[in-house]
Amino acid sequence: MGETGPVGFIPGRDLPWIAGLSLLPFFLQFLGLGFADVLGEGLCGSALGVSEAEAVRYGLVSEYYLYGQLFLVLLALKVTYALGLLILRFMYPDQDPPFTPLVWRLGVGLSLTLLLLFLLTRTLPLPFPTPLGLALLSPAPLDPLSLLMVLPEPFLLGLLLRHRP
Repeated sequence: MGETGPVGFIPGRDLPWIAGLSLLPFFLQFLGLGFADVLGEGLCGSALGVSEAEAVRYGLVSEYYLYGQLFLVLLALKVTYALGLLILRFMYPDQDPPFTPLVWRLGVGLSLTLLLLFLLTRTLPLPFPTPLGLALLSPAPLDPLSLLMVLPEPFLLGLLLRHRP
């Protein structure tokens, strides 16, 4: 469907774009550490800088802390995926990797998961465990940094779908 290149389904000219768009949300999250009053905390701002033990000890666990951890893990997986794409380019310079469809599905799955989790946590009440049972709390706040972090995902999905193996 797409033209082939050094990493199989991704031509050399689009590989930097796909890797860069996969890395961008991770690096944008760091803006939330310095500019939280202006831009907001981002997708996982409430989970950064505080260990879970400290958060529980000092009462800093909010309904957004657990979802912040989930987004943090998801961003780490996206960074690993982007770096893996770059490594695959050097491992298979002249041929397609035998697991090209798996690599493609992983990229699409990570992007869709981030996009859908963002939409769910910003629009629906969040389930949060309490000592009395499960509580439904308000949706996570929508801040400008969160929007900036999710903005590349449709473009990334478009690139990945264009180069479907």
